[in-house]
Amino acid sequence: MGIGFQVVSTPWKRRMWAKPSVPALLREFQRTYLEALPEPVLRERLQVWQGEHGATLAWHPAEEGLSIELRADGSLIACARTNTVGPGYHAFLLDLLDRIAAQWGLRWRWDEVDDEACGDETGYANGRDLAQLQDEMAIWLRQVAQLLLQRRDAQDLFVSMPIGPMPRIGGFVGSPMGIWSEDRFERIAASEAEALAAASEFFPWWQPGFGADFWSGLARVGVWCDVNWVGPRDQAERDVLRRVLDSDRRATAIDPRRALEPEVRDELQWLLDRGAEIELPQREGPGYKRLPTRHALYGGPWSVEVPGHFKEHELNDGNNLQYVGDRRAVYVSSLSIAAADGSLPPAAELLETANRDGPADLAWAQDEIVATARWEEDAQARVRHLYAACAVDGRVLLLTISDELDAPREWAEAVARSVRWASPEQ
Repeated sequence: MGIGFQVVSTPWKRRMWAKPSVPALLREFQRTYLEALPEPVLRERLQVWQGEHGATLAWHPAEEGLSIELRADGSLIACARTNTVGPGYHAFLLDLLDRIAAQWGLRWRWDEVDDEACGDETGYANGRDLAQLQDEMAIWLRQVAQLLLQRRDAQDLFVSMPIGPMPRIGGFVGSPMGIWSEDRFERIAASEAEALAAASEFFPWWQPGFGADFWSGLARVGVWCDVNWVGPRDQAERDVLRRVLDSDRRATAIDPRRALEPEVRDELQWLLDRGAEIELPQREGPGYKRLPTRHALYGGPWSVEVPGHFKEHELNDGNNLQYVGDRRAVYVSSLSIAAADGSLPPAAELLETANRDGPADLAWAQDEIVATARWEEDAQARVRHLYAACAVDGRVLLLTISDELDAPREWAEAVARSVRWASPEQ
């Protein structure tokens, strides 16, 4: 459930000797987009994904991107879902499309709606009425609140977040700007005025242009979604910390009321200054990567919960997965087994085979899963391993969970017991 636009253009007429092509579209799209971004720190964020018929470009950490494709008749189709970032982003993209129309010699047909183009769902393209655009975004937020309140028993709900590993938030709803309580969503669902007031906090980019609202939203999305809350382990993580601090400085210079909380800013600077020696998140606070996070293994149906700051690595051409953080690691492999007649060996039988290396120290069951685990110590390397096997009929998941020798055992056992199986029939 999203809101945005999808629009078709008149044919793109290049010079007489140059026909429209996907490589030309990609080149011109990237050039025009870079011209529209006012700061080098924004232009360096621009990412490009080329497809068979066009390209998608994105730079804001909360956006899904603007896609433009070349159609057989030479016209273009442009689309974006803008509710993940907000009215300011929606207005920016329409200004960008205006720039494309002027420079590329085409016209966007906003009034023509058909099976391929829905136009601008907010109505902003025709009237350029900012208040109406913000009202439409607030209406969307209220509708989402009403829908989610019908699922009160669900856990760890997220709105406008990318598909991927999801943290255990301990609240009602997570968004790019933070965690929202059930009480707040009840008030949003009940009142148009409350929805409009909340929308300016919910959307990272509420006001058009690149003012304090924009830079503050950029900083807060970084705090919640991008920062790992440990000392930077590589240049990419150092760059994330620097970008968040830079965005906060820019917002504060324009409007001091939009500054990050002092303790958050100080922690970001501390992590940047101290570097990799800070191996664990040091306190509770904003940031999803402080929280235990569930990863779908091999795209599912197996999943496991590990600390949010752990990095995922694919090994052996993707056949094995490794999650590494501080001095701990989780190594995962999966097996699928079927008899010649297509029948699936029972989980208990598979588990017995997996335990041939030694007796189990732990055993448990969780829904369809039966599981065992055994401890092994490497005194020379000062490491303790927990070897866990989790089985359902026809499938086995093997985990090696490693920690320092003198560390408590509870963490490794909790990771092993967090394994879940989502049956494809569910």
